[in-house]
Amino acid sequence: MAANSSGVTRKAFLRGLGAAGAGGLIVGAAGGYAGGAASSSSSGSSGKSSGSKAPIVIGSGVPVTGLYAGDGQMMQRGQRLAIDEINAAGGVLGRQLQMSVLDTQTQQPDVMKSVFQKFVSDGVAAIFAPFCTYSSVEFPVVAQAGIPTFHVNTWHGNVDFVKQHGITNIFQGDPSETWYGPGFVVLVEELIKTKKWKPSSKTMAIVTSNDPYSLNIAKTFNTEMTKLGWKATMFQQFTAPQADWSAVLVNIRNNPPGIVFFSDYAASDEAAFIKQFRQSPTKSLVYQQYAPSIPQYLQLAGSAADGVLWSTVVGILQNDPIADPFQAAFTKQFGTGPGFSNAGDQYDLVHMWANAAAEAGDPYDFKSINEIIKNTVYRGVCGTYRFPDDYLTCYPYPDYTKDPSLGMPHLTFQIQNGKQVLVSPDPYSTGSFQLPSWL
Repeated sequence: MAANSSGVTRKAFLRGLGAAGAGGLIVGAAGGYAGGAASSSSSGSSGKSSGSKAPIVIGSGVPVTGLYAGDGQMMQRGQRLAIDEINAAGGVLGRQLQMSVLDTQTQQPDVMKSVFQKFVSDGVAAIFAPFCTYSSVEFPVVAQAGIPTFHVNTWHGNVDFVKQHGITNIFQGDPSETWYGPGFVVLVEELIKTKKWKPSSKTMAIVTSNDPYSLNIAKTFNTEMTKLGWKATMFQQFTAPQADWSAVLVNIRNNPPGIVFFSDYAASDEAAFIKQFRQSPTKSLVYQQYAPSIPQYLQLAGSAADGVLWSTVVGILQNDPIADPFQAAFTKQFGTGPGFSNAGDQYDLVHMWANAAAEAGDPYDFKSINEIIKNTVYRGVCGTYRFPDDYLTCYPYPDYTKDPSLGMPHLTFQIQNGKQVLVSPDPYSTGSFQLPSWL
């Protein structure tokens, strides 16, 4: 479906995606997944017969403990809900799914290699490890085994490694972090152009974790804004976790910037910062990257978060015919909402793998499953998953493609009265930007 920025209404676009089912597009989750009876042929992978009725074990490598355990809980729940739905519908090729969970902690190389080696030795049919290392040191373990492996580490170094080594079975289920900075620049220009916000000055205070992912986001934002004539009043790095922001805020208040850009993905860090910022705010637009998607953030920040802008290159759509049933089912099963990111992408990726395994006719025919996934356009609760090249990563809409049916939407939310309002991009937006109260 071709996009038309001036002619496609949100209602028509979403209705079209919800009804689609041909031409290579597989509608996710709410639309059902491919099923069927088990094949009588045998598979050479792991010595397991595709005619078996034994449960199919898939590996879940998530941060059960450590700084990112809150996010890890959402990841695991998204996977669990997908598995429960698939099993209730008869499983994959008549076989039930089981999930083996291993704690990746804070994704240290030795831990990640151990987790991947364990999954390979156990003969799992697929691996879902949302966060992984920046060095990709664990990738060769699963590349050699050929097991379909999915992550959302959002690190371009990971997809570079996949392409450079000709790996065909490790998929990044979201765009890389290199799109965060440029994406927010586009929004800043739009807010100024439409006169929804006038900066107090063309200056920015950049605060970032020294984690390579966060640092790269901050650097790309700084580079793109500098090209437009903006100046950084500070570029402050810190080591996560950090709770006391007094020194950083003294510098911000002594030279108030037009924008405060905070790059990190730990909910506790970002919540602590905004609470302390709001005690004596400057006339600055505040952007916090990703962490407000985690329910823990709003629980910690409370009303201090009202007015904050944040974004994610993979997030759960709002008021959406595919995402809404997922959110309702998630809330019913776990007694709380799914947050705005990793519960949804894990749910989608498990369903996408199940579709491919069923189409291949054998959950251990890894070569066929990987090829099917590579050539699939999948519409899930987070939008469109598509792997158009050898990087095996998704690309964002509208930053990379202007066709919303071929790119994963780079979502920007604003917290308004304790609620998450999706303000960009159209046709997915559910509300509009509001000037923060401190401005």
